[in-house]
Amino acid sequence: MKRLVTYYSRTGTTKRIGEEIATSLGADLDEILDQKSRKGIIGWLRAGRDSQTYKMTEIKVQKNPNDYDMIIIGTPIWANNLTPPVRTYLTQYSFKGKKVAFFTTQGGDEPIDALAEMKERVAESEIIATLSIKQNFVKTNNYEARLSSFLEHLR
Repeated sequence: MKRLVTYYSRTGTTKRIGEEIATSLGADLDEILDQKSRKGIIGWLRAGRDSQTYKMTEIKVQKNPNDYDMIIIGTPIWANNLTPPVRTYLTQYSFKGKKVAFFTTQGGDEPIDALAEMKERVAESEIIATLSIKQNFVKTNNYEARLSSFLEHLR
């Protein structure tokens, strides 16, 4: 089975988890690049506003998810919502008939609304697993059990 781990990361937290998943599964890795600047305090404020208002953005990727059997998609959670780059990615590509898994990193509680939106945007796929990790768990390396459980569903 050909697997792709694709992610968007503003600060590097989601990137770290994505790299670990790809390494563990022997999967290809691709970063979703947002063409809109999200740097600094202004970028942070714009990011929260754009996620809350369900905005799309211009993105670039290196790998086409249509070339894979399983796509594992990662995103940070902003203001309890999905990020515009991942929202755009899920809209631009078809996941029909694909196996799909999601992982999120966030400062707050489980991202129920964001995960629901992600699942809705890939409704014609087989969703096999989800993983949510709090940012402070990543910083303190206290997420291994959750990650291992997630990886078992993907093997």
